[in-house]
Amino acid sequence: MSVTVEIESKQCSSPAQLRAMAATQDWSDYRARAYKVGGEFVQAVEAVTPEIKSLSHESERDGKVSQRTGDLMVQAGVFRTFTPLQYGGLEADPASFFEGVMKIAEADSAAAWIAGQLNCHSFEIALMNERMQEEFWGDSPDTRASSSYAPIGKVRAVDGGYELNGTWTFSSGVDHAQWVILGGGDKNFVVPVTDLEVDHKSWNVEGLKGTGSKSLTLRDVFVPEYRVHHLRDTYEDNNAGWLLNNRPLYWLSFMGIFNSTATNTVIGTANYGLQYFMEQAKVRLTRQGTGAPIANNPFLHLKLADTLTKVNGVRNRHLNNWRALFDLACKGQEGTPLERMRVRFESADANATCFDSIHEIWPIAGAAASAQNNDLQQVYRDLMAARNHGSAGREMAASLYIKTMFGMEPAPFSDMGTLAYYK
Repeated sequence: MSVTVEIESKQCSSPAQLRAMAATQDWSDYRARAYKVGGEFVQAVEAVTPEIKSLSHESERDGKVSQRTGDLMVQAGVFRTFTPLQYGGLEADPASFFEGVMKIAEADSAAAWIAGQLNCHSFEIALMNERMQEEFWGDSPDTRASSSYAPIGKVRAVDGGYELNGTWTFSSGVDHAQWVILGGGDKNFVVPVTDLEVDHKSWNVEGLKGTGSKSLTLRDVFVPEYRVHHLRDTYEDNNAGWLLNNRPLYWLSFMGIFNSTATNTVIGTANYGLQYFMEQAKVRLTRQGTGAPIANNPFLHLKLADTLTKVNGVRNRHLNNWRALFDLACKGQEGTPLERMRVRFESADANATCFDSIHEIWPIAGAAASAQNNDLQQVYRDLMAARNHGSAGREMAASLYIKTMFGMEPAPFSDMGTLAYYK
């Protein structure tokens, strides 16, 4: 953490001014440190994934990631990758974190999903004011928040803050969270889990079942002003959190991080599915015709080569995109709208490509692939569920990308959805 930045923060009248001044500094040491701890983080994840894999059946059976799996991810530093340095966080580069989530997904897609979701919420907390950050990380750098960003509850302004009522849905990993971030259009509200009710019977699905993405009900819950993230602050480059966290990681796009996070689980899950398919193909014999090994089938060769190339291709592209964006930030710069919309599209495209790749090999996977104890059928279901996530909308992302390329006017900022174009 730069001493110079700390001194300047007392002389600047706004976060935006501090951000502009800090951008002129030399952040090469910060960049090197972030990549170093990022590499160590990936190694720490690799050390715990065998045990996470052994517990993955519990996620599917119980409809939530096991407590032991959560503890293993804490041990590896998963939940402190985006926690600011002053609170004991790693402040690692995004690509290393994304790679770690991919490796977790090869062991348990549900565990990877909540690892990604809970961490991108930490990134949002780091943009908020000091009092909120102190409450959140004051006791532990591993504090977690789940979310439900769709503004489907009722919000009423009251003295000193807001009153929330209603039910918010699809809060992934809430069983492992101490806080929840709830959407309200152009504002997000941070609420302790002790102030709400979790409906443990609300999550009845066949894909990504272990994420435990349950419904939350609030009744006359007061949220003080300091626990409110006004998204206009992000839109106007005036994040209060920059007074504390005025460093390159937190200059990256919050919405870019959010929309790229689910992709890591999808890539890791698809890669595991292909590896699992190959292991089975090595010993399978075809029941039709000669009884020759299925590995001799030239049609399998073409499909497998094609899908391996596609999944590996989107993996490398995704990680390289975020290395490039982080490197830009460490130079005090940011991606242009066109660059950010390209990354946005390529992230959504990776989701679709991974699902399509497993779909492509499914007809040659054999009848055994549909058995409940066959991992390939769970891979297929998990990818099918992930394909429906809002961040996986390839069509909408393509529209934003090409409209930007053509110089067409975007929708004006109004809520979290439109913020994705601007920041």
